[in-house]
Amino acid sequence: MRKLFLLTFVLISQIAFAQKKQNAAPNVPLKNGEIVYEKEFNVAGKSGDQLYSNSESWFVKRYKSAEGIEVKDRPTGKVIGSGTEFLTFKGPVNRNVSCKVKMMIQINSKDGGYSVRIYNIVYGYQEDPTKEREFFKAEDMMNYIMGQKVKNAEGYNPVAFNKKQSVKALESLNGLINDVMASINQTMSGK
Repeated sequence: MRKLFLLTFVLISQIAFAQKKQNAAPNVPLKNGEIVYEKEFNVAGKSGDQLYSNSESWFVKRYKSAEGIEVKDRPTGKVIGSGTEFLTFKGPVNRNVSCKVKMMIQINSKDGGYSVRIYNIVYGYQEDPTKEREFFKAEDMMNYIMGQKVKNAEGYNPVAFNKKQSVKALESLNGLINDVMASINQTMSGK
């Protein structure tokens, strides 16, 4: 009887611990299967034309050039461009892992406010300086974390990080995007 009790206790504890060790999805905004950050801002007293000019200025100020601007449409107030940021997060044995993050940034200006949309987020990681940087989409990391197979030309799971690192990389993305949004807001509101 004692052995049966002990065996039951061991089995229940094993099952309980096994269920605890699942990867939770990071808290990133998903829209139709894509990671997309969107936010609207009100700027009292600013015209759509002023905000449009500020959005162009922001790209030049942040990325040191207007080359990344792909769409400039003053009548609609739309500016779309690409940007590259650097992201660092904690990896194995508390070591800093650095990567580049490329993204598309769309700013839509109108009288009294503007909206920002950040999408097409791509990570670039180079573990070994003698090798080429590997690029992979943020959505591929999310799918990998969730256990879905991700396929590219080279095969399955083209993500350079393990699942734990992928979670940390996506969770760190929120802070990076908040920084980009704050920078946009500072320029747009003229503060």
